[in-house]
Amino acid sequence: MGVLKRKEERSAVIQVRVPASVKGQLEELRRVADDAGFDLGATITETITRLVKQIHDELDGNLPRVGDAKRATRTDRSDRSEQGLSANGREA
Repeated sequence: MGVLKRKEERSAVIQVRVPASVKGQLEELRRVADDAGFDLGATITETITRLVKQIHDELDGNLPRVGDAKRATRTDRSDRSEQGLSANGREA
């Protein structure tokens, strides 16, 4: 067993709108979890990470990935200009 540990990925803050009732429930859950010695934030982070992976898996092959979006947009514009169409699809 090694003694070295991998660096954790840097984290960033996101904001998500939820119904006020859900926000209240999360605040209460955080308080109860903290009192019981649990880290609700870590649990939510792990859940969101799994959700993102699941969404990627479901969309795989159907939509371009984040890095591919710019290339797809440029290609789409090139195709339109070659066809004599403006960006809105009308004849130029």
